[in-house]
Amino acid sequence: MIAAVRAAWFADRKRPAVWTVGTTWLLLALAFGIGVPYLVHLALAGDPKEAESAESLLAAVLPGQLVPTGIGLFPLFGGAILVILGALVVGNEYRWGTWNLVFTQRPRRVQVMLGQAVVLCGLTLLVAVLTFAALAVATGSLAAAEGRAADWPSAGRLLAAVAAAWLICTAHAAVGWFLAIAFRGATTAIAVGLVWTLVLENAVSALALALSPLTVVQKVLLAPSSGALAGALGARSQFDGGTPGVLESASAVLPVVVLLGYVLVMFGAGSWLAARRDVG
Repeated sequence: MIAAVRAAWFADRKRPAVWTVGTTWLLLALAFGIGVPYLVHLALAGDPKEAESAESLLAAVLPGQLVPTGIGLFPLFGGAILVILGALVVGNEYRWGTWNLVFTQRPRRVQVMLGQAVVLCGLTLLVAVLTFAALAVATGSLAAAEGRAADWPSAGRLLAAVAAAWLICTAHAAVGWFLAIAFRGATTAIAVGLVWTLVLENAVSALALALSPLTVVQKVLLAPSSGALAGALGARSQFDGGTPGVLESASAVLPVVVLLGYVLVMFGAGSWLAARRDVG
């Protein structure tokens, strides 16, 4: 198992696509989480009628709002990027024919796939940590530039946000990972994963507003569960002018259970499928 993890890490850290996707996400997080709200603040700051709105936008990009601003980016924007990442780490192996060689040698297929899953969890943790680190640097810099106090969140609250972001990232990446194995390639897996998370689940969430029976279905979907977890940590709901994808939630328990279920089921099903069928 250790050898499988080492091999997977060696392969993944050499993939330009992995680092390209990760860097793209960091830039998007900084742009949409900090850059756009701050630019709008600057545009409104000169209008006395918009003083309250300008101040609200500035407050959202200062250290005191690091947790809700950061975690609110993951349910919709981050989730889509992580589906792509999960599909890429195993999907390209089918295109290159690597699995034909790997599966004819030791270790066993299940160990190989679980090694891939462990490394993918490490990559999603890296994404979550680097995202909050980049946002912290940006918000701290803005606080200094604007002459505002840096009212940082407590260490416990920040760790909870990073852990929640890691869980959201891992659940989405696991879906992309499973789909890449199911379709034996990254391209179809990415297309299906994005349609699933961005179109179908959002359509169900919209219909749930009018059809109450769908609210039960909504609670076990990936994107709404991610949004509910972000909402439970203080991110403002999309229906209250907050980030798209965030939903109001009084408790994080159910979203955490659902997202953990996605992680376990997707990694388990993908490993089983890869072990049971032919490679070609």
